[in-house]
Amino acid sequence: MKASLDVKLRIGDKRVKLSQLKELTDRLQRTLGALAHQLAGGAAAGIDFEIVDAAVGSLSLGLVAVAEEGAAVEPERLVSTFTQDLSDIRKQSYRADLTPGLTKHYRSLVTSLKDAGAVVEYAHGRDRVVVDDSFRKGFEVALKERVAEDVALVGHLDAVNAHKAPFSFYVYPKLEEGDRVECHFQPEMLKLVADLLKQTVRVAGTGYFAPVGIYPLRMEVRGAPRPLAWDPSILRSYVGALHLVPKDTSVSDYLEANRKAAGFAD
Repeated sequence: MKASLDVKLRIGDKRVKLSQLKELTDRLQRTLGALAHQLAGGAAAGIDFEIVDAAVGSLSLGLVAVAEEGAAVEPERLVSTFTQDLSDIRKQSYRADLTPGLTKHYRSLVTSLKDAGAVVEYAHGRDRVVVDDSFRKGFEVALKERVAEDVALVGHLDAVNAHKAPFSFYVYPKLEEGDRVECHFQPEMLKLVADLLKQTVRVAGTGYFAPVGIYPLRMEVRGAPRPLAWDPSILRSYVGALHLVPKDTSVSDYLEANRKAAGFAD
């Protein structure tokens, strides 16, 4: 199984530099890899890209997506989704299962070589996307972050980065969509954060959200993370203590009353 993707890079009337080609192809490879991972449901996708044609001047690359035996994603689906996502996001239309992490890769790809005034064209069959300055502006508007105060998040704390400001750690949410959340914190919290590495924590602060997904892309943490310990005795204490059904009413009668109230009764 194979599928083609043609990539053309033009930077005015100048020849493309090797460093510029590397920047574009690195970001393209990361984006296609992240897309394949998402389409495969988090499994190894088993897809790679081969260069089948190349030309200088206005640099042109002919790529072919090739599937390994037993690959979790069809090359045609991967490449067509790639061009469709770029086109749809520009129009502020978002695929239902598009994730915040994948939008970060798309943003990085689209904005690559922006300062050089590059024009990049991606073509697959009849689908054609031209990334120029106008496209980039519309794309960044479509992915503009939404800010929300007083956001709380529970997840697994991992990968503390304290080499340079802003200090950060990553939280993998319990009901996870495949994306970690980058959390920025104040330097004075460093020891406490380091002590909570590999633990389940609750963090709170200001969240910055993509237009898709239920979790923020990143957070500015307000206050130290709080560890959450598993305590089955607390759960046992709830048994018989929560009266979900009114007294002297059976579960079936209670559900039927709710159905009638909602207009779902026969």
